[in-house]
Amino acid sequence: MTRRSIVIGGTRGIGQVICDQLVKRGDCVYRVSRSDYSDSSNHIKFDITSPNIDLLVDQIDSNINYLVFSHRYRGIDWYEEFEVTVRAVSLIVEALISKFVTSESSIVIIGSNASRFVVDEQSAQYHASRASLESLTQYFAVKYGRKKVRFNCILPCTLIKPENQDFFIEGNQVRKMIESITPLGRMGSAEDIANLVEFLCSDKSSFITGQSFVVDGGLSLKGQESIARELLCLQHKNTK
Repeated sequence: MTRRSIVIGGTRGIGQVICDQLVKRGDCVYRVSRSDYSDSSNHIKFDITSPNIDLLVDQIDSNINYLVFSHRYRGIDWYEEFEVTVRAVSLIVEALISKFVTSESSIVIIGSNASRFVVDEQSAQYHASRASLESLTQYFAVKYGRKKVRFNCILPCTLIKPENQDFFIEGNQVRKMIESITPLGRMGSAEDIANLVEFLCSDKSSFITGQSFVVDGGLSLKGQESIARELLCLQHKNTK
């Protein structure tokens, strides 16, 4: 039986890579976005802040296996940030929950490591909304566990994505800095997130729910002082 997946924000960035990965493995994938998309066959045009959520529900006439939230608000308004990032997720989940198959269902929310750490270039509302997504994931995991629907959250660090790959080229100073302080010695990519989504959207993760996965190559394991000393070449003499 063909698996049916829906990706909110699936026409660009990480969402696009996730869609491509799920299509490659054989899923019937529907991309949801508020803008037009060249491949209209499996594209649902819908603004997730619309008060009429039935407009989305009515366009999904089959049972759902997997739902991925990979959208992002790019404005500066507190209310709109939470409306798009948090409330829309809750409303869509509640509206579609009856369409999930009971044999194998999973919902994955793409958050950010800004829910755990302060990221200077991001706003206060960005941090607060990402922390809310973790709590929302846990809440739904408990609420709908008996319905056999799993909920998990992914917290990426700075990644190489389709929209920034021309900046993070080999030799880029920011890329070299990130690689130098990351234990695995490289930057993560959108494909790394898509690989985890594919796992969480499969029966191989059938006993995993309510969890948040930090995907940062081990960077969050390093002490801040250690990173600063490394960059400034001020390591202790006994450092091996």
